[in-house]
Amino acid sequence: MTNATMEDGTTGWTASGGTLSSATTVAHAGSRSLLNSGRTAAWQGPNQNVTAQLTNNKSYTTSVWVRSQSGTPGAKTTLALTANGTTSYLQLTPAQTINTGGWTQLTGTTTVSWTGTLTNASFYVETAAGTDGIYIDDASFQ
Repeated sequence: MTNATMEDGTTGWTASGGTLSSATTVAHAGSRSLLNSGRTAAWQGPNQNVTAQLTNNKSYTTSVWVRSQSGTPGAKTTLALTANGTTSYLQLTPAQTINTGGWTQLTGTTTVSWTGTLTNASFYVETAAGTDGIYIDDASFQ
């Protein structure tokens, strides 16, 4: 992943809603993490385009460290795949409760497959409910 350690600010990452910023007050490792604040829907979160990295019918292991800015939402990682004009959503990690007091690792292994021509794949972190701000750090998808 591009800027997986978040040390290069927001490089390689975008927000599907709210504001994405580089945070220096909390970090899992190094001196920075990413904060997605001002989210207005649970599915909104920090995301990265991984289309070029995918191979059809291959297993990928996901790991990302997540922390809440407020509250205790359930967080998970999802892959949005667009092939032949249709978008489907693949949950990459089980949802786990996150909080403000420490980092929680979301991890899982999933086989990624699609039918037709893949035109977009977006890796993102979301919450099961609520719009609490979320921090992410040390992400991998390989």
